[in-house]
Amino acid sequence: MFEEESRAKSALYLAFFLTLFGYAGRYFAVEPVNNQFFPFAAWSFVLLADNLAWRFKGSSPLVSRTEEFLVLAAWSAAFGALAELLNLRLGAWDYTGMCSTLSTRWTGRLFSWAAALPSVFVLAELLEALRLFRGIRSRPFRLPSSAPALAASSGALLLAAALAFPSACWPLAVPAPFLLAEPLLLELGLPSLLRELSGGLPAKTLRLAVSGLLCGLLWNWWNSAAGASWVYRAPDWLSQAPRLIYAGFPFLALSLYSLYSLASWLRGGRTWEEASWTAPGRRPHPALKWAAAAAVPVVCYAALRAVDARTVSLFLGWI
Repeated sequence: MFEEESRAKSALYLAFFLTLFGYAGRYFAVEPVNNQFFPFAAWSFVLLADNLAWRFKGSSPLVSRTEEFLVLAAWSAAFGALAELLNLRLGAWDYTGMCSTLSTRWTGRLFSWAAALPSVFVLAELLEALRLFRGIRSRPFRLPSSAPALAASSGALLLAAALAFPSACWPLAVPAPFLLAEPLLLELGLPSLLRELSGGLPAKTLRLAVSGLLCGLLWNWWNSAAGASWVYRAPDWLSQAPRLIYAGFPFLALSLYSLYSLASWLRGGRTWEEASWTAPGRRPHPALKWAAAAAVPVVCYAALRAVDARTVSLFLGWI
């Protein structure tokens, strides 16, 4: 308990420092803080939300499960890198105002990617501590035997449409990972939102959806305030109502949860959640775990180079 109290205080002091340093740098246009305002704002939010969750609930991902939180941040960076590589085809967003210093640009981008999953999941944990949707129940239902195959085929169809017609259909790629991952989660016995929904327990799904929406609003607010920012390329059918893009963030949160649950199979089902359990069935070969760990920096490097190739012409020839 005393060890957690010490970690909580340290995290709180760091959150205050990042908040003051980041917002002061933004207000007085101090570089590179102004240019890289997004990671300062995102990580100060993660630390504050985690601290609040710990104080309300007595448990939080960072303070109580520090190792799992660090693994979560690493996977978040990997998922962010994979999203950037996928965006080479989708063309869903571009970057503007990027810092010309490579080390600053790459460091800021890595910390931004690493903050995505912690932002969504820590906020969901805080919402649980605040008793949002606690005790809510729905009518249980039995999943048809054809449901996993139908979900997987639907996810594959959405992803194929997004890749085939990116300018018009790239938003379809957002819910696709959820539909593709959930059948595998059911088969492997890993944490599954679809399993909880079928059991009449919608609380986690609702909290994740709310968390995704709130994070989407915050991310775009911080993005608009930063010197370096991304700009969405909305399809024609969204151009008349660009705010509808926020409707995709709840689905994004669900997809991120399902993908991370699937990734947890490499570690026997261990996740950032307090109630995570050991996955039943056959464990993956240890070599697969180490291969995944080795792939993370490779994927991140490839994505950093790819983004530079698309947005910073000065560094096209840099190796």
